[in-house]
Amino acid sequence: MAMVTDTRLLRLGVPKRSRPRLLARQDYPAALAFCHSLGADGVMAGHRLAQAISAPVSSGEVWALEHPGARPAGQRLRSEHLRALMWAAGSLMPVGADSTTATAFLPMVRDRGNRYASMVGDAAAVAALWARLAPAWPPPRAYRQAQPLMAIGGPGEGAADPLVKPATPDMLDRIVPACRAMFTEELGFPPPGPPEAYRAHVANQIGRGALLARLEPSTGEVVFKAELGADCGRWVQVQGVWTNPAYRGRGIAKAGMVAVIAHARACGRDRVCLYVNDFNAPALAVYRAVGFTQVGTWATVLL
Repeated sequence: MAMVTDTRLLRLGVPKRSRPRLLARQDYPAALAFCHSLGADGVMAGHRLAQAISAPVSSGEVWALEHPGARPAGQRLRSEHLRALMWAAGSLMPVGADSTTATAFLPMVRDRGNRYASMVGDAAAVAALWARLAPAWPPPRAYRQAQPLMAIGGPGEGAADPLVKPATPDMLDRIVPACRAMFTEELGFPPPGPPEAYRAHVANQIGRGALLARLEPSTGEVVFKAELGADCGRWVQVQGVWTNPAYRGRGIAKAGMVAVIAHARACGRDRVCLYVNDFNAPALAVYRAVGFTQVGTWATVLL
């Protein structure tokens, strides 16, 4: 990839000394360590970086900004040299970036075109990027501008639901409709792509032990579900939390989340985080009641 020109960077307000670059695979461990150092803010990108390190070939890219002058010539990249990252695959994920450093990545985004399905991360970084990209890109399906990033570092408050357990392959036919309902309710449209592909995704989550669910014993109906969607070091991010509408208002979500936190801790992840739409008052109330506190604000652009 050609280095972006000084003229283009200066036009974007990026100092000449701050140039983003495409990382080689040998630098991925340093990038992963940088994600580890950021706690909740680095979990999603760190999870994908870890997958890229272990895979023979990675479909994603990692772009990096270094602290000017922090790395002596010829020294191998270390996490402390990094100022901000961008994970670029199906989604764009600014990591450790703010409204200023995020704009340094714009030439690289523009070089690759509007091929991304979403952009998610720190709200200020996403806003700065989207303000520059929006005039030339198609209108987004949705732009969630304020999503509290919440975390908990201990056991959840309250009793855990003993019926919330890792889903097993024989539950797949019941779990898939619940996952589709959650996706549609959360995003406003059904999962894209062929139904078989989404079913395979759910089956993979079950196979990795990452999907937890409570089934009604008498009917087998899915009452509650959640996924350990991404992990990075001691951290795990919970995604896809859903309570069957017929069972809402009974405290099931709170007891279910306490069980999810307990399961994560049993798996060695003693720091649990998630992000949620600011307008989802019932979900926010549940997370706060369990013991989550807000540690940042994210945003998501769905393209």
